[in-house]
Amino acid sequence: MSGDDGRGGRADRRNGGSTTSQHGTPMAVDIAAPPQARRALTLFVAGPVVWFAHFMVVYVVAEAGCTGDGTGLRLLDPPVPTVVTLAATAVAAVACAAIAWWEYQRWQAGRRPMPAAHTDDVPESEDPEIGGTLAFAGFLLAVVSLLSVLFVGLPAAVLPAC
Repeated sequence: MSGDDGRGGRADRRNGGSTTSQHGTPMAVDIAAPPQARRALTLFVAGPVVWFAHFMVVYVVAEAGCTGDGTGLRLLDPPVPTVVTLAATAVAAVACAAIAWWEYQRWQAGRRPMPAAHTDDVPESEDPEIGGTLAFAGFLLAVVSLLSVLFVGLPAAVLPAC
């Protein structure tokens, strides 16, 4: 037996014979994150993602509608940029407000005392499902994203798009 594990790495008999690469970790490593952590991180970045998507939609439609010439771009001639900007602003503002509300609820849940059955499992500071600093920061990011969405979109209500 040569000790080769068939993947290019060498099996080490001292630690079960599993390696991630020839010079990698000496045993299999589980890198899967718990779903609560993924949910917390997703909510944390959701506000800025909504703001970015709103900004890109508004920018592309206004740019194509106001400066673009061509057969396909005639569909975006005014007043389409204004209508798209106002509609996208309404959708993004509702989304940012919902994210902010959700993060606020998570933050407030983290400030309340936990039930006795839950405190034995995971300490409050280590449970990403319960709010804390990450939930508060996510709440603030969602509020700032909401303000950014409104600053980008509301001028379309009083000013011409082109």
